Amino acid sequence: MKLLKNFILTSTILTFLFSYSNGELLINENYAFFVDGEEFEEPYEDSSPIDEKEIVQNNKFIPNGPMIITDVARKMKTAGYWISKIKNPDKEILTAKQIQEKNKELFRDLIYLNDIETFSEIKTSALKKQQKQIFKMFYYRKYIDSSFNTISKEYVNKIYNNIKMPNTKKIKAKYAISTAYSDIRLMPTDKNFLYDKTTYDIDRMQVASVDIGTPLITLITTKDKQWTFVVSYESEGWIKTKDIASTEQQTFLNWINEKDFAIVTDNKTDIFLDKKMTKYYDYLRMSTKLPLIKKVNNEILCVKIPKSTNKGNLIFEKAYLYTRDTNIGYLKYTQRNILQQAFKHINSPYSWGGYDGEQDCSTFIRQVFGCFGLILPRNSLAQIKSGNKQINIDNKLSDSDKSKEIISKTIPAISLLYLPGHIMLYIGEENDTPYAIHAIWGTENFINKKERHVSFINRVVVSNLSIGEKTSKNSLLRRIKKVNTLTLRK
Repeated sequence: MKLLKNFILTSTILTFLFSYSNGELLINENYAFFVDGEEFEEPYEDSSPIDEKEIVQNNKFIPNGPMIITDVARKMKTAGYWISKIKNPDKEILTAKQIQEKNKELFRDLIYLNDIETFSEIKTSALKKQQKQIFKMFYYRKYIDSSFNTISKEYVNKIYNNIKMPNTKKIKAKYAISTAYSDIRLMPTDKNFLYDKTTYDIDRMQVASVDIGTPLITLITTKDKQWTFVVSYESEGWIKTKDIASTEQQTFLNWINEKDFAIVTDNKTDIFLDKKMTKYYDYLRMSTKLPLIKKVNNEILCVKIPKSTNKGNLIFEKAYLYTRDTNIGYLKYTQRNILQQAFKHINSPYSWGGYDGEQDCSTFIRQVFGCFGLILPRNSLAQIKSGNKQINIDNKLSDSDKSKEIISKTIPAISLLYLPGHIMLYIGEENDTPYAIHAIWGTENFINKKERHVSFINRVVVSNLSIGEKTSKNSLLRRIKKVNTLTLRK
């Protein structure tokens, strides 16, 4: 039976350090892991736990914010300004068939995506090893909770001991669909794990979040049955059992491959249980996909939503969405449409791992391109490898020459800009200066080992690449390492 190509759980996860945006989680067969977005090719040895003495605790910081984004004129904050700079913004870059080919290409060539449609089983020892490594990551480093109280090792032990591993050599795949918005966690706990008071909004336990209707592979549950370990297309971790419903493989595949469906195209859209749109149920985020039952009228769509029986089995019910916030089928893959989707997020709050229904930098990119049917990986380094040709940018160039290099090798709306720990969507140039739209946390300026300034941004913004230029970490421009364009590989 075919194993999930890139779900190799014998690798290492090192905790997420960050610079401007989301840190990286990567599980792969090459033992690659990320520190502040940098990739290393050496495994973390089980016998060498993290030395707490080596961790610099910056207890003194001066928060500055919200940070003002400079050199962005009023008109530059809407999609239309950047669309007007494109010669043929309505040209179809990839057809629907080519999008399907692109997804096949990504699943074939990248180790960062999980082919959940072909998953069958994994070795129990692999999952057990992975969970042990994650446990050590949280056991040997000091964390504080949302009340800034130190989290004890006893508590971490308690979480780990709640994980129930089967006695079998292999774990067979089971199938489920999420019935509610839910977080995916590194360990089965709701408690926030923070480095320090500076990063009070960065929960290191958070992996990702899913909306209603997300197809999931399930593997094991905790002893108290409150948590289930799941695999989605782009992430793996623990989800609350009450937020998923179990089903058979064929129903699972039918849900994924439904031909008639609606895609959420607004930043968020409300979902109701009645045609009068009065019985509020929840909201859905951009690129959420649900099977279409019918078009009620010009204003309302009727869709199918998953719900759970008392025994946790999948059933379906009708629900209703506004047509203005949706599209029947995927959007046409054009520069105009991509920019319009991206700018619907302008000023939306930043949130690590999609916590509380918002988005970090890579979640923002996935939501935008998900509206066109593209399945992109979870983290920024994986996303920059998803285009037709990854190009390295020479950091020895002057700022002016580096800007020109970026402009010459990118295409507005379909090109990504990468620096360690952060990903941005390139939208065009103004006076030989490249601009991007991105979800960004903020900047840090280390004064010394015990003091740093933190300037918060915490939202989706349009900016040039000068952010951070007067900090110890330097500007976005100086730190950009790679660019790529999201088209088929030649």
